[in-house]
Amino acid sequence: MYFSCNVCFASLPLFVPTIIAEMGSFTRVQSNGLSAPPYLLTFFTIILVAFLSDKFRMRGPFCAGAACVAAVGFILLATTKSTPPRYLGVFLAVNIFVSVAMLLTWTSNLHASQSKRAGGYVILATVGQCGPLLGTNIFPSSEGPYYHKGMWISCAFCILVALLATSLSFILIRKNRKMDKEEAVAIDAGGDVDVLENRFRYIF
Repeated sequence: MYFSCNVCFASLPLFVPTIIAEMGSFTRVQSNGLSAPPYLLTFFTIILVAFLSDKFRMRGPFCAGAACVAAVGFILLATTKSTPPRYLGVFLAVNIFVSVAMLLTWTSNLHASQSKRAGGYVILATVGQCGPLLGTNIFPSSEGPYYHKGMWISCAFCILVALLATSLSFILIRKNRKMDKEEAVAIDAGGDVDVLENRFRYIF
């Protein structure tokens, strides 16, 4: 998931000003200025989603939801030519940053011990950071001004993030239910209730 996010994550900061400039209505200076509002809105979205995901103890649905919003944005950028829908597409596409924020937190929630969390982040960084190697090469100048190939590739990876996040959520829900059943059996057998009820549970 992190690899897929990074394909879009790495390309957006580099190419959003160019994409806006080549919409045909803005100068290079204006396009740099107009690239800021989408990121500002996403900043507040990340704060809101982080709060809600902590409140409801869910990561997957928020990660998948943000990826779907980003996919819609890339579809708009890939299929429209007029300035308003394309600029709206930029606002939606940068929501992939929300998925990134959720994944960084979710990785910690998948492991019960500090050592396992550290190992999880090593894998996340090692595999995930290969995404920019692809992401920075899917918007060649020859594809301008609409960059259809780059938009569709980014859209596909956003959809992949949504599918993987949904699948992982269902897997974790099933694992939690299995642990609940084992806990109930252990309690019935006379196990330590306090110890059993405080066992690790996955945040899905």
